[in-house]
Amino acid sequence: MEIKVGKKIKLLRKKNDVTQDKLAAYLGVTPQAVSRWESETCYPDIESLPVIADFFGVSMDELMCYDSLQKEQKVAEYIEKVEALYDRDELAEALALLREAIAEIPSSFELQLELASTLSAINADGKPRRADMQEAVSLCMHILEDCTDDLLRDRTKKTLCDIYSHQLGDDERAQDIANKLHSMSFSKEIIKATVLTGDVAFNQAQQNLILFADNMWWHMYNIACVPDISGDHYTVDEKIAILQKAVDLFLLLFGENDLLYYHDRLANSYRQLAMFYLMKGDKAAALACAEKMADHAIAYDTRPEQAAYTSLPINCVQYEKEPEGATKCAKLLAGKFGSRIWAPIRDTAEFRAIMARMSEFA
Repeated sequence: MEIKVGKKIKLLRKKNDVTQDKLAAYLGVTPQAVSRWESETCYPDIESLPVIADFFGVSMDELMCYDSLQKEQKVAEYIEKVEALYDRDELAEALALLREAIAEIPSSFELQLELASTLSAINADGKPRRADMQEAVSLCMHILEDCTDDLLRDRTKKTLCDIYSHQLGDDERAQDIANKLHSMSFSKEIIKATVLTGDVAFNQAQQNLILFADNMWWHMYNIACVPDISGDHYTVDEKIAILQKAVDLFLLLFGENDLLYYHDRLANSYRQLAMFYLMKGDKAAALACAEKMADHAIAYDTRPEQAAYTSLPINCVQYEKEPEGATKCAKLLAGKFGSRIWAPIRDTAEFRAIMARMSEFA
């Protein structure tokens, strides 16, 4: 960021027909000091900057020649770098970069939320650090007090729920925050598809099918695979049946050729299915699922930059690939295939071949 405060002061002064003497008198400095600022021989004291901005009726960002577009671009650049560090599991580096970013752009609620999320993900000996959790909660509360962006506020509430529920074990507080979020029936996606008409409603309805399918997959995956949620509600056979239905849901909606981004979900599903079959001692079924895991991971990593969905219920939605860090194959290979559960098939020729195939795209 190139700061040209002196030139900006001169521009604002002339625009508002203000003399150096008048500005100097208002600020309690000499006209020579104002002249030196404008010639960029020196800068105003930092305490004077808010007063100068107020005098001309401009924001500090505008006075510092840092407009909103520059700010948004810089924030987006920082977040992209942070996400790349996340992909490599370099949380300490991500935390340091976010602190650097906030020092440069302290007014960015987006960066503050990213910092809160990162703090909540850092553990010491498998446990959250209390000081980190307190800072994360404080950041979220600050956003909710001052931010007027409804979407960012909802994201902040979701982060707070996660911190209270998973890090601080305060389920009552988490539920209280969750209860204050908007009902699904009043979301923009539902309103646009059910209240509006014409092409807007039609296109939103098709997009909602994708959104609903993804959310249904998440819920089915969670009740079958996430211990904190699934508990002892289902047997292993029932978990397999649930997860298979989640797979069938995507295939029903998209078909085999339209999965694009959702190869990611199926790769995760088949990885978990392989683990369930290993729990049952069915090595053949586990290997078959591991093979499909690799198929979908590779399909995800080689998907096109742009495409149009062509299945009958979703044929007016365009797909555009977003930039990301590590490949799906790399993320899966970084997982715990070395854990005990994979031991029955880990040293087989078939499993080694599966790992080798994925390694080509890692």
